[in-house]
Amino acid sequence: MSNKEKENGLDQEENSAEEELEESTEEQAEEEVEKSLEEQVEELKDQLLRAQAEVQNVRRVAGQEITKARLYGVESLAREFIAVGDNIQRALESCGEDAEISSIKEGLELTLKSFEGSLETAGILPLNPEKEPFDPEKHEAISVVEDDKQEANTVIEVIQRGFTIQNRILRPAKVVVTKKPEEK
Repeated sequence: MSNKEKENGLDQEENSAEEELEESTEEQAEEEVEKSLEEQVEELKDQLLRAQAEVQNVRRVAGQEITKARLYGVESLAREFIAVGDNIQRALESCGEDAEISSIKEGLELTLKSFEGSLETAGILPLNPEKEPFDPEKHEAISVVEDDKQEANTVIEVIQRGFTIQNRILRPAKVVVTKKPEEK
C-alpha cells in the first residue's frame, strides 16, 4: 500500500468515525430532548392534578359556607324575636288581677315598639298607606267606600299593615279605598 492509499484509508476511517460520533451525539441529543419533554409532561400532569385538587377544595369550602349561611343566616333575626318574646312574657306577667289597664297598655306599646325595631334591624319596614293613593302593587283593597270628600282611589283605612323587605313587598297592606259616588 502506498502512502496515499494509507492516508485515504485513514481519512475514510476518520470520516466514518466522525460520522458515527455525530450520529451518537445526535441520538444523545434526541434522547435528552425526549427526556426533557417527558419531564415537562410529568410536570404539567402534576400541575393539572394540583389545580384540579384546588378547584375541588374551593368548591367544598364554598359549599360549606353556603350551608352555614343557610343555617345561621336567620340567627340575628331569631335573637331579635326572642327579645320581643321576652317583652311579651313580661307584659303578661304584669297582668295580675289588680293590674291597671294603663300599665298593661304601656307594656304592650313598648313590646310593639321593640318588635318593630327588630323588624327594622332585619330590613323589614311597615307600610302604612293611609290617605295615600291606592297602589295595587303595595295594597290589597278589602273594601271600596263611596266618599265625595276624598279623591277616588284613596286609602282611607288600613285594616292590616303591609311590610317591605329590601324595597320588595313582603306582604301587601289590606286597605279600604274610596270611590266617587254614583251619579243619580
